[in-house]
Amino acid sequence: MIDKKIGIIGCGNMGEALLGRLSESIEKSTMIMASEFDSERRDYIRKKYRMIVEIDNNRVVKYSDIIILAVKPKDFETLLNGEVAIGASPNKLIISIAAGITTKYIESVVGQDIPVVRVMPNMPAIVGEAISAVCGGSSAGKKDIEMAKEIFSMIGSVVEVDEKLMDAVTAISGTGPAYFFSLMEELIESAEALGIDKKTAKKLVVKTALGSAKLIDSLDADPEEMREKVTSKGGTTEAAFKVFKSKKVGGIIKAAVKAAAAKSKKLSKG
Repeated sequence: MIDKKIGIIGCGNMGEALLGRLSESIEKSTMIMASEFDSERRDYIRKKYRMIVEIDNNRVVKYSDIIILAVKPKDFETLLNGEVAIGASPNKLIISIAAGITTKYIESVVGQDIPVVRVMPNMPAIVGEAISAVCGGSSAGKKDIEMAKEIFSMIGSVVEVDEKLMDAVTAISGTGPAYFFSLMEELIESAEALGIDKKTAKKLVVKTALGSAKLIDSLDADPEEMREKVTSKGGTTEAAFKVFKSKKVGGIIKAAVKAAAAKSKKLSKG
């Protein structure tokens, strides 16, 4: 990213996560620009990061080598057809984090010769623990993909996928945090029903979830293998999983993920 100018349009949760991490980590020769339409949010970002936050997206598009589109879905069409289409050129890289908007569609608006990279990050970006999936459009070269990977590695881990898999990615990692939040919610309520106070229940559940994820990650272990290690014959874990199996919890989860992927595909543009 040396000698590059990075522009972030939209300073919501994801835009701020990128802005914050980039501000801490990039080389001095790299310049960051940002724009935000909401005045309160603009003032907040300006004071927190001690930087100028533009209200005019045109300036960010004009002066940036890499343009990250991090606006809300309802504002994406107007931005794309307006400032981005007007200021795009083959020497600028456009990175979109808009769910359901394909690189083909973006190219149809800004031009087929414009390098476009699509990224699907997720909510843990706020704490630097995102997993982001990256794919390139027809004019995006290897350097463009690597540049996007480098930027999004600032907020967590990155994988490269074929764009045809983005609906599946949305159903797994994009929507995924909500699945885990829901499971944690149910476990906390179950703990309370067994007499544990809510504060203690929350700590037990959160630390169990965090520790389990770290264990799998650090050992690069197979989840099935780890589950079997915890499950003793005739023990408490086996009793719990007999209920899961009788209620067909595995089938329910697969059906839910399939529904999320189908919805993502239905909402996709391009």
